[in-house]
Amino acid sequence: MAVDLWDGLEDAEIFERGKYMEPNFIGVIEIKKTLAKETLKNGMAFIVEMEVIKTNMPDKHPEGQKVTWYQGLKDKTVAFPSIAAWAAACLGVNPKGDKAKLKEMQPLLPEAMKEATDSPEDNPFIGVQLKLSTFMVKTKKGGDFTVYDFEPLAA
Repeated sequence: MAVDLWDGLEDAEIFERGKYMEPNFIGVIEIKKTLAKETLKNGMAFIVEMEVIKTNMPDKHPEGQKVTWYQGLKDKTVAFPSIAAWAAACLGVNPKGDKAKLKEMQPLLPEAMKEATDSPEDNPFIGVQLKLSTFMVKTKKGGDFTVYDFEPLAA
């Protein structure tokens, strides 16, 4: 009986769980991996694995810590603006900055994101360092949600 209970365990996918940022983080991160994957609970998601380079929260997020940004793709009207802002920052354009530069760069985003997700560990985003600040907002349902705000390091 015990053997039958565990039959197939060797083929089971081992799931990784991300380490998410606390609100009020201000620092620098480096992109380590970018991927799109089907999640068990929420469908497709875009996930960025990062390393903390500089931190204002050494107790919660020390330098060298691996952290994750998760962006669900269930509602693209919510997801795509956040992903576009992240990609713009990675490409050196401040998402809150020059609107003309943003508009000029936006047609490049679909191909850049395809490359990022087709080659999760070997694409132009890997190794990019960004400023990151996080803050808490309330969702429409009253829950807490941590917003990740990315900017180019040179901005």
